[in-house]
Amino acid sequence: MAALFLILTRFRLLYDDWRGYLIAFFALVWIANQYMSVYNHLRLDIKHEQVEIKAQEINVQEKGSAGREQKAA
Repeated sequence: MAALFLILTRFRLLYDDWRGYLIAFFALVWIANQYMSVYNHLRLDIKHEQVEIKAQEINVQEKGSAGREQKAA
């Protein structure tokens, strides 16, 4: 996909011959990997926060029900 994009746009980096295409290809793939890495890291952070919030909610509910049981006794 990256090679097709480079050929269609005729994007070259540093050199005007085939070496420019080669450098541009590796640069494009590297940048795409960096973006995907940041995206995955962000997703994991969000998931981790959601799990922590859920655990805190369950903990609060358990404490609330234990408090009611003590008042009833």
